[in-house]
Amino acid sequence: CPPAHPAPLPSSPVLPSLGLAADQHSPCPLADGYTHWSYTDLDLVAGDLTAFVSRAELVELDILTFTFGDAVTHGRLYLRGQFAMHRLSAATSRLWLACEFLSASGGSGGGAGGGGGSGGLLHELRIKHARATRAQQRGEAFRPHFNSAEGCYSRVVATSPTLRVKYANRMIADFTSAPQVYVLLSGGGRRAAVRMCAGSEGDGTAGGLVGSPMRPTASSSAPASQRAACDPFAPPPPPPRASLLGNQRPVGALIPLVTHTNCSEWVEPRYRVCADVSGAWASELGADGAANGWNFFYLAGRWYRQRFTASHPAGLIEGALFHFQVWKRAYKRQGPQLAPIPPPGESAAFVLTKEGYRPLALRPAGGSSTGAGTGAYEYDEALASIDARLKAIERDGDHQPG
Repeated sequence: CPPAHPAPLPSSPVLPSLGLAADQHSPCPLADGYTHWSYTDLDLVAGDLTAFVSRAELVELDILTFTFGDAVTHGRLYLRGQFAMHRLSAATSRLWLACEFLSASGGSGGGAGGGGGSGGLLHELRIKHARATRAQQRGEAFRPHFNSAEGCYSRVVATSPTLRVKYANRMIADFTSAPQVYVLLSGGGRRAAVRMCAGSEGDGTAGGLVGSPMRPTASSSAPASQRAACDPFAPPPPPPRASLLGNQRPVGALIPLVTHTNCSEWVEPRYRVCADVSGAWASELGADGAANGWNFFYLAGRWYRQRFTASHPAGLIEGALFHFQVWKRAYKRQGPQLAPIPPPGESAAFVLTKEGYRPLALRPAGGSSTGAGTGAYEYDEALASIDARLKAIERDGDHQPG
């Protein structure tokens, strides 16, 4: 049996196979006493997940995965590596065995870009390890290709006739986020939160989703006088943890959805599953004035879409997770210029941008607790040098070699 707390696995292809370790019928169950399991990525910041998952979803669904709006703008229907919560059952824990490159017998299959290997995942890993060893001995760089779980495994799930799967728009990603994303840490009666100001999605980052800017939201299309003030530190209502209501409410009935295979270019064509978003419905604002307010469902072999409305503090958009897609590349180029993040006890929040991050102090402006919840926070003097270094990077630009 593996150790009770195995080390994180280094590559995404094996993530779906974690279900076998979580299965209560496994000879080495790692999730004894739990009802659900999920794989995740390292390049993200999590908010309060309990505020974004409802009890009904836990009871009624086999798999729940979070998207960041590209399911609507680009029709991409695949399980996200950031969050794909599976019900702990034999039906979900062994789905991955249908992928040739993951199975014991193997074959010629593959995920993103193809390239499967005969003999399954273990055989593929042995080959890559041997190639990496030879490259190291020769002093050469080696970047191994791995099949993506976003390809084969997502297709297996989307063609299993008995599963109930939901693709919920609850994640923030820097492709489409506002230029500043605020991360509030839990503690002292506060709950964790990942949020941004409404109405500035797509500004100052990667210019919106690749190939298409974000559609306007209610807050961005409304006159400035009618927009809610953005206070990143506004206290959210405490989530009813016992009842687990979630932050989204369905609007209207489930509507049948047509699918095709012309999206997600990084995935091998035979594994692509795409929503037909060519209709006018995809660009219409919801009753609450929000864009991209659609969730997608795969229920017993049929596809559906359903409008939803979400509860956020006034002027803000909250996400269950924030995913670094573009900004992490800029961080890597900055290298030693990017200061380390202080321990959580030294800060109440961080402001994330594509240039870096700035920690915000627990102490409200003026040294009084009356400023809490009003946005009146100031930088801690102990962190002033970090802030100055980041501002210098923003002013002078990135001169590090790419």
